[in-house]
Amino acid sequence: MTFSDLGIIPDILQALEGNKISVPTHIQVKAIPHILKNNTDLVAVAQTGTGKTAAFCLPILQQIDPHFEKIQALVLVPTRELGQQVAREFFLYSKYLQRVFTEAVYGGVAIDEQIQKLKRKTHVVVATPGRLVDLISRKAIDLSYLKFVVLDEADEMMNMGFKSEIDNVLRICPGNVNKMLFTATLSADVQHIISDYLHPDFVEIRINATEFVNQNIDHQYVVYKQGEKVDYLKAWLLKHKHQRGMIFCRTKTAAKRLAKQLAGFEVLADALHGNLNQEMRDKVMRGFKKERINLLVATDIAARGIDVKNLDYVIHYHLPEKSLHYTHRSGRTARAGKSGVSICMIKQDDLSELNQIEADLKISFTEVGVKLAAANEYTNPVVIYMNMGFGQGFTKNSLVDFLIEEAGLSASDIKDVTVEDNRSYFEVQAKFEKQIFMNLKGYKLAHRNVKLTLDGINSKRNIY
Repeated sequence: MTFSDLGIIPDILQALEGNKISVPTHIQVKAIPHILKNNTDLVAVAQTGTGKTAAFCLPILQQIDPHFEKIQALVLVPTRELGQQVAREFFLYSKYLQRVFTEAVYGGVAIDEQIQKLKRKTHVVVATPGRLVDLISRKAIDLSYLKFVVLDEADEMMNMGFKSEIDNVLRICPGNVNKMLFTATLSADVQHIISDYLHPDFVEIRINATEFVNQNIDHQYVVYKQGEKVDYLKAWLLKHKHQRGMIFCRTKTAAKRLAKQLAGFEVLADALHGNLNQEMRDKVMRGFKKERINLLVATDIAARGIDVKNLDYVIHYHLPEKSLHYTHRSGRTARAGKSGVSICMIKQDDLSELNQIEADLKISFTEVGVKLAAANEYTNPVVIYMNMGFGQGFTKNSLVDFLIEEAGLSASDIKDVTVEDNRSYFEVQAKFEKQIFMNLKGYKLAHRNVKLTLDGINSKRNIY
């Protein structure tokens, strides 16, 4: 089966060839001919990484009238990152068509700039629900001439609390608009959207209907010993240091802390969490996509909607709160027909939670062993000297708090703290040396650069 067999026109085929896309995926085979007929609504249930964006993008592009300078297609997405990705695919696949103009609108940037852009010729709008409702309320966008509405990652939009915004948008769409809903799961909220807004004779497509999780994923787990979780993680990462992946934590505090604990490690990592502003979030994502870093530490919320190709593994540093979240996390790897690994880090008494995920998702986990580094690497003492003391407001307790917050240490890691007038020193295991120096490099406190040294004899001279 080829894209030509599915009814895709030569101009779009040429763009596909230019992007080295030649064989349609299962969802594309099922969805494209249906959308080209444009006669009934569509519900497509498929896991992430199955090629769903092209499944709706290609046939919609083929039916856009470039001479009619009105918005003809709307794609609703849960996040800014997914919106940028979808808009980019519309741009790539329309390369050889008479120009079809796509605009992405989302929160986190000035709305006035987006209003100005929407005054230009626009055929397709890709939008997050909140920003779209805002633009509609300002009468900055006209949906009167829509032919297509797509809800992409509908279950994620429901999970993020966008149901009322989606209700508002679908209520004002023209009655004859062709509606398409793409989702990994059919949650109760998604089913309400289907029953309330889709035509009763909608067509439903399911890819691997009995499977909740991509079958190209190898599900594994590591049992770590209490107090040595980061050591087990580092040992696993070293064994796979030439690969790329994501680590999921339950909270933004945990994600930020773990990224600090990995500072100075051989595998370059950075964190994506709710405390980052949009500029910093974009900077982290650019570094990850351009492979300047190989490991992204993220929360479930922060990772929603991001799409990074060719990830070898996903690590669940904390087990997800719900089995559904495991589906979304693990679906970051093994995309577009490739294989991948999803590995959970658990204590022995977490096995019951893992068994529940197995039962809910009809998958099977395999235990893998991890060998830690030699014992002497964990017991050698080093003393680190810092150019801050009582004169800069530190006490023993506040210095420990500072090292926990800014260097990613635990209180139990820090021994024999001494604070002097303009100098402090403390003892840690040698394995923390790089981590501390990397996290505090360039750090300023009271308009003064933090400086560190291991040279006790000359420390007062060397750190000022």
